[in-house]
Amino acid sequence: MQADGRTRVCIVGAARTPIGEKRGTLGALSAEDLGVLAADEAIRRGGVARERIDAVVGANVYQHTAPGGQDIYFPRNVALRCRLNVETPALMVQRICGSGLQTIISAFQQIALPAEVDDASVVLCVAGETMSRIPRILRAARLEKNFWEFAEGGAVDDAMLVSLNHDLARTSMMLTADEYGRRMGVTRRQCDEFADQSFSRACAAQRQSHMNGGDALGGMFALETSAPDGRPVHLARDECVRRSSLEALEKLPGLTPNGLVSAGNASAISDGAAAVVLAERATAERHGWPTRFEVVAYGVGGVDPRVMGRGPVPAVNQAVARAGLEQRRIGLWEINEAFAAQYLGVEEELGLDREIVNVNGGAIAIGHPLAATGIRLIVDLMYEMRRRGVAWGCASACIGGGQGAAVVIRDSEQRDGAA
Repeated sequence: MQADGRTRVCIVGAARTPIGEKRGTLGALSAEDLGVLAADEAIRRGGVARERIDAVVGANVYQHTAPGGQDIYFPRNVALRCRLNVETPALMVQRICGSGLQTIISAFQQIALPAEVDDASVVLCVAGETMSRIPRILRAARLEKNFWEFAEGGAVDDAMLVSLNHDLARTSMMLTADEYGRRMGVTRRQCDEFADQSFSRACAAQRQSHMNGGDALGGMFALETSAPDGRPVHLARDECVRRSSLEALEKLPGLTPNGLVSAGNASAISDGAAAVVLAERATAERHGWPTRFEVVAYGVGGVDPRVMGRGPVPAVNQAVARAGLEQRRIGLWEINEAFAAQYLGVEEELGLDREIVNVNGGAIAIGHPLAATGIRLIVDLMYEMRRRGVAWGCASACIGGGQGAAVVIRDSEQRDGAA
């Protein structure tokens, strides 16, 4: 515990897959398959004995992408396939784009609770998404006389497209970004300039990746596996990343009433997974596991669904305050780039210095596999903090329906480590 009596929770292992582009290298794998690979790597990096893991918290947003509709078993199947004790319980959480961050928040809460309430001290957090496999759904009614038969006809839904609409609020995700950007005075030129920067930073990070002999993107591991049909799968880079230019981005048509959102300045549809192992610090020290990085605080807040992209604003303010910090002490940020217009509004409201935000590119260039993104942000943040010698970092994402989530972490080996 800290001097103030709070439990100290360490990130003892962290890893993420490369992010695959839609219908790309990872498209044949299920979220569960990818989650197993990420979880195994995080466990290996932490040197954690599998029998020491007390619980699993998993996240997968788009159901029905695994063969046979097995997505409902996602965290439990990951635990079993990773050879954890059969007695180890598993929980699925769902907070849409904040689901990955929610796995960390839920695990943090479990570990921080008194032992008489919850005695878990080591928790695996894993999140995966295979957006390439999101199905079309035939919504035919079951027959009254025979429950196992269906009526003819019925509406056909593209499960991805319908979920991007928020019917209750009479809006859609890209419309919320357009409206938020309009309210904040954001221009299309600014959106395209930001998107161009995201692509440029992601390309630079790829060149400097540890996969290419550099020291960037240390959280990513080369993915070597087999697809269900037996073909070999190899991926050692974020597949969505490509060169772009401001001129090319500006030529793309606007898709929203104010023209702020285009196909080039919105997050990329993609596939991927990420995992972290959290442990109570005393437990980690006892077993000799890494204790350098700690989860310090979190925040979750709600906003008007019509401007859902501003969700990081209350979430970040909560998280930073709970960490006992002034915002200026955050030395590195990962703010999910759902849309350029949305990020730019958050940047303005929080007064962020873009030089220390998404320094290796963001979801516009890398991709946004929904559930996996929150843990991906934390993994990339943690390894970049180590690379730069930064003491405090914060990751945050907006969430469909009008929410935001944020998590503050610290590098306890840096001199500015005391709250």
